[in-house]
Order: sequence, then structure tokens, then C-alpha cells
Amino acid sequence: MKSKEINRRRFIGTVAAATASVAASGFTPVSTITAKKADKTAFQDGSITVKGEIISPMQDENRYLTIYDRYTDAKGIRRERHELTTSQDDFNEGYRLGYSDDNGRTWGSWKDIYKETYERIGPNKEHERELYDFSADIYNPVHRHFVSIGMERIYAYGHEAAYRNLGRGEGISFSDHCFLCVRKEGSDVSTPYLIKYEDGGDYNPANPLDTEYFDKNSAYFSKAWVMKNGDVIFSLSVPVATCCRILGIDVKEVFPSYPQPGLIVGRGKWNGTHYDLTFSRPVVISDLKSSRGVNEPMTAELNGGRLLVVFRGSNVRSENWNTRIEPGTPGHKWYCYSDDGGKTFTDPVPWHFDNGEVIYSSATISFFLRAAKNGKLYWFGNITDHNVDGNWPRYPLQVVEVDEQYGTAKRETLTLIDTRREGESKFVQLSNFALLDDRETGDIELYLTKICTLGTESDRLWRGAAWKYWIRLT
Repeated sequence: MKSKEINRRRFIGTVAAATASVAASGFTPVSTITAKKADKTAFQDGSITVKGEIISPMQDENRYLTIYDRYTDAKGIRRERHELTTSQDDFNEGYRLGYSDDNGRTWGSWKDIYKETYERIGPNKEHERELYDFSADIYNPVHRHFVSIGMERIYAYGHEAAYRNLGRGEGISFSDHCFLCVRKEGSDVSTPYLIKYEDGGDYNPANPLDTEYFDKNSAYFSKAWVMKNGDVIFSLSVPVATCCRILGIDVKEVFPSYPQPGLIVGRGKWNGTHYDLTFSRPVVISDLKSSRGVNEPMTAELNGGRLLVVFRGSNVRSENWNTRIEPGTPGHKWYCYSDDGGKTFTDPVPWHFDNGEVIYSSATISFFLRAAKNGKLYWFGNITDHNVDGNWPRYPLQVVEVDEQYGTAKRETLTLIDTRREGESKFVQLSNFALLDDRETGDIELYLTKICTLGTESDRLWRGAAWKYWIRLT
């Protein structure tokens, strides 16, 4: 009983200055964990210390800012701050960059780059095109350049019509394509290369819905991971029908409901001018296990050489999507791995702790980071103490060390970063975030905007303060 109770305390965590405790009879609900100050938080658990504070207050209008920092050079402390503005889901309305030469203590002039990332396209400008993450920022020390996986999204007849059709499960919505972007050391220019895992055309601004492009090589992006030998690996969410075709199986036997993604992992080997790409055997999951397939997969290389993929599954049920998943089906992060360098991956199973305990997690994004300070691999994302319902809840936000041999989560290292606070909506989102390894302190910085802090199920207001957390490792 004692060891079980310790696990419960570690799982829920606490917020400094809070009086919440874990009773011997069960979990303390996360909604009761509160701090005395709503604009600051702090927590210490063994080898990890967390503190956080608001860096941009909640906007008066029904909109919010997404803020995060990146380093611009292979060494040094010059930073680039990204600020994106939006009042709706998954569509940016403003984008600017700021620069700091003193590691973020002060900021100089700002540059508006929205027109570089968004345009109206088509003969009558009836479609929209948006670019994400085309500025290569992940340094490859073997080949001395930067890489990223960028994504282009084309909204057929505009984003409002595209998302409406997606929700209804009808008509044409949008198409995503991924690019491996490379930036030379000392340069500000990134060169994008379209990632092609099948035969298909290239983007034609005069005919953006050309099926040879719009319907071919479609993929949702992830973070690039630089391997120890200088190769680059990345995960792609690829239409499940395409994955099944490559595998030679009938998609109706695996995923007969509304089309969702499977998984293909790419590996790039530098040839001196660009990356030569190879691709894994596709991975698919039944819609009886994850009603939205393989979403937002993230890849990491373990110290032993195993390649690990953890991805977002879902147990959401939708009449419009003809989902087959049963009520009460557990919602997890799922994982698979490769021991042959990324040629093949195991069938996905629910990701779990090293003690065998299954991890419950809503359908939200997560990230890996290998800390420069201690060389350990960490996973950041939402883990709950109970089953979830589709995308909800999007709290608490936690960090856990990853076992380097098997790729499981090390249960005793699970640490709370933040959770829902008293007075906040149950739809508050602690789920869309960015990470940076501070080169001066070795702290991990986490940037998060708590959107939907206010509102109800029928009116989830797109408002929330932007937070910055400092995660100190020992």
C-alpha cells in the first residue's frame, strides 16, 4: 500500500503553495490543485523543479497569442521570438518575429512575416495556402547545418469551408504536404524540399487542386530528429488508404470509417547537397482502437539505437465520421518502435510506464527532447489519472523521462508542470506548447498559451494568457 500511495502522489504532483494532498483512499482530483497566485506556479519533485509565470496577459478580444523562442545560430545566445495571433482553431491571422542578442532578456525590432506564411491562391483567389515551420532550426552537428520539417496546408475554398466539410465528413477539405527544410550555418535562408514517398506532381499555383499534387504525397508533419550519425528521421501522418495500398491490404478491413492517417517514418542521409530519403513500411491502426488513426507522431532515437514513435490516438465517437469505436474504449498515447534503422516498425500498442501501468492521455500533441544538461531523453505531454474523452481533458501537462532501452516512460520520474486551476473552464488547454533548451542555464523552457481558459461547452472562448515555464533538471 505504501509504494502504491507514493506513485499516486508522484502522479498527481502538487503546485507550490498549494494545500492539496492525496488521500489514502484514492486520487485527488486534478481540478482541486490550485495555487495562491494565478499568474505564477512552482513545483519540485526529486530531480526536476518547475516554475512558471505569465509572459503575455489574456487579450481583451476573443483571440490569443502563441509565443515561443528559438536560437538562430549553432552556438551563442541570439534568439528569435515567434508571436502568432489567432481567434480560431488551427488558423493563424498574424505572425511576427523579434530578435534578442542577450538570451531573451531584451528584444529589439520586430518583423511582420504573415505575408510570407499565408496567401490566397487559385484563379479567383478562392483557396488559401498556409506554411508552417519552414525556418530550419534544429542543428545537425555532423553536417553543420539546420533542418526542420515544414508543412504546407491548402484549404479548398477557404479554411472555414474546409474545416466545416471536415467536421461533417463530406466534400473536399484541405491537403497537407511536408518539406524537409535545410539552412546553412550562418545563413538566414532555408531551402525546402518536398517530401515524396510516392509518385506525384509538384505544387502549381495556377492549379492548386490538381489531383496529382493535392491527392498525392499528402502528409501531416512532425519534428525532425537528428541521429547520432547525422541522419535525420521524421514521422509523417499519411492517409490510411495510401498506407493500406502500399501494404497491399484493403483499407475497408482496417479503417472503413471516415479517412484518417496511418504512419510512415522517413530517414534522410546527407549526400553533400541534399538528403536522400528512404521510407519505412507503413504502420496502420484499426479504427476500433483509435478512431482518428495515427495523429501527430513524434520520433526519437534511443541511446541503444532503437527508433521510438509515440503518437496521438483518439476514442472520439462521431456519427458524421461513421466511427466504429465502442463507448468507453480507453484513450491512450500509442507507440511503436524499430530495431532495424527505421525500415519496419512494430504494430502499435498503448504507451505505458516501465512498471506496466498503461498511460491515459487525451488526443493531444506531445514532444521529445534530449536535454543538453544531462543527456537524458524526456517526453512532454498530457497524462491523466483516468480515461479520457477524445481531445479532453487537455490537462494536466506533465514531463517524464524515457527508458533508453525499451522506450517506455519511467514512472518514478513523472512530474507535473501545470494543471487546471480553480475558476478555469474544464476546456482549458494545456496542450499546444513549444520547447527550448536554454544554453546558459541548461533549463528547459516550455511556452504555452492557456486557450479556452474561459467559456462553456457551447462557447469555448479563444482567450488565454501566454505562459513560460522553466524546468530545471539535475
